[in-house]
Amino acid sequence: MTPLTKSRIALLVLALVIATIGGAYVRLHSYFAPNLESIKGTVRHDERTGKINICIIGKDDTENSQRPDTILFTVLDIDNKSVQVLSIPRDTRVQIPGHGWNKINHAYPYGGVNLLSRTLINYLGMPIHYHIELDYSTFPKIVDMLGGVDIYVEKKLQYVDRAAGLYIDIPKGLQHMDGETALKFVRFRHDALGDIGRIKRQQQFMKALLQKIFDQAISTKMPFLLKEILQTVQTDLPVEEALKLAMYFKDVSSDNIRFFTLPGKPAVLSGVSYWLGDVNRALAILSTPPSESEPTETVNAQVNGVVSSGQSGEKPEAPTIDRMTIGRSITNRIAILNGDGTPKLATQLADLLQRYGIDIAYKSNARHFDYHYTSILHPRNLDNEAKMLGKLLGIPNNLIKPSDGSSYLTIIIGHDYKSIFARLESQLQGIQ
Repeated sequence: MTPLTKSRIALLVLALVIATIGGAYVRLHSYFAPNLESIKGTVRHDERTGKINICIIGKDDTENSQRPDTILFTVLDIDNKSVQVLSIPRDTRVQIPGHGWNKINHAYPYGGVNLLSRTLINYLGMPIHYHIELDYSTFPKIVDMLGGVDIYVEKKLQYVDRAAGLYIDIPKGLQHMDGETALKFVRFRHDALGDIGRIKRQQQFMKALLQKIFDQAISTKMPFLLKEILQTVQTDLPVEEALKLAMYFKDVSSDNIRFFTLPGKPAVLSGVSYWLGDVNRALAILSTPPSESEPTETVNAQVNGVVSSGQSGEKPEAPTIDRMTIGRSITNRIAILNGDGTPKLATQLADLLQRYGIDIAYKSNARHFDYHYTSILHPRNLDNEAKMLGKLLGIPNNLIKPSDGSSYLTIIIGHDYKSIFARLESQLQGIQ
């Protein structure tokens, strides 16, 4: 046996031992070469969309407040192999269950990750499959485990808060940052852009961190590293599943990665500053693969009210739909049932559809309010019209079903209604 062969065997044995320590025993091949089926068989995901939604929370324990300083809604599309990270400003105005309207970062001290998760699910109308929580005391350790990160600093960052023991002094230019320096980089917000500028730096850091993780994915140390990292955070994502995801996405193209901030604008209501998010705009972005939409820089520039150089300042051209064609294709009247429970949803959807020239038969509530996805029921002789309606709403064929008890094409609105409404409103921009 040659020395090279012995070395390869030793590496395989070492990887097997580390993988066993890192979690329950699985075949080494399923770790280092996971396929789509193996991931869908073990990792929680949205069966309709093929996406895994992860809520990442960075907690600021200043003065024991434990309010999230960072909230990231991360979408891993396993079917299309893409990654999207939506940054939610901590001052975003939302309705917190049981507490009324407030800033989203207040949800955590009110009820921990569970209440923050419910708030975010209600706000976006999308499920959350896993959570990752980290605080500033563990942040540097994670970065140091990966050997630091390389980040280009656009301008010198300098700030001193002696009371809080915070001293930030990071030069302009390309910097190799250890954990402590990276923490100061993402915490800095003492410039004209404030929290929005800080979010941009967080996105820059996340890109560098993801690249570091993907680079490490080819190493036999990866199972051990992931185990150590996950032990420093609070998460319900098992280490073996995290390893599968890291290996699966390790070669994702940069064209299939998008970071963006919740579109919106600042406002002061009753003397309190908020970020008023444009949820429909965010959902329209999330529903479009990164490789098929506008660059991230343009999205974030529009958030700040500024258009990147080379742009005219006009809104991107929306996809156009021939309203008359839709009206001719759907000649039967539509019934709409509210299966979510939010008041007036059926009326809102009816108003949108009427703008497409579609007639409404009636609006009412469904038998219960537990419909997770919007669906269509139809008489057996209206299969083609039902599919045309599904195409308009973005409803897949497996949620369009014939029903002997339906006299009309019937839409049952589910908890995903925000993405349905966003799609319709976005398409209407192109209809004159």
